[in-house]
Amino acid sequence: MKKQKKILDELKELINHTYENQHDITPCYKKGVELKYLDLLKLLPGTNCKKCGEPTCLAFAVKLIQQEKDITQCSPLFSRNFEEKQKKLLELLRDVGYKVPD
Repeated sequence: MKKQKKILDELKELINHTYENQHDITPCYKKGVELKYLDLLKLLPGTNCKKCGEPTCLAFAVKLIQQEKDITQCSPLFSRNFEEKQKKLLELLRDVGYKVPD
């Protein structure tokens, strides 16, 4: 019981401190989750068609994470053959703060 009270007291102190100093706190807008290129690669078509301007889907995934490429540059992803992958990939990118089409 003492441990729980200690945790609650520390939490209360942190909340009060944050509230008292709210005007001095600068928000951080950095992306929360760091994407891994292999996570993206799994959701790309994997055709290595070069339509995006890159030699492979892996190269495109790396450029996408570095925000040097836009997801819309992968035209096969937006075909009927890859609708499920497209949905998952757009959701993943949106969740971590990347700009994606609606």
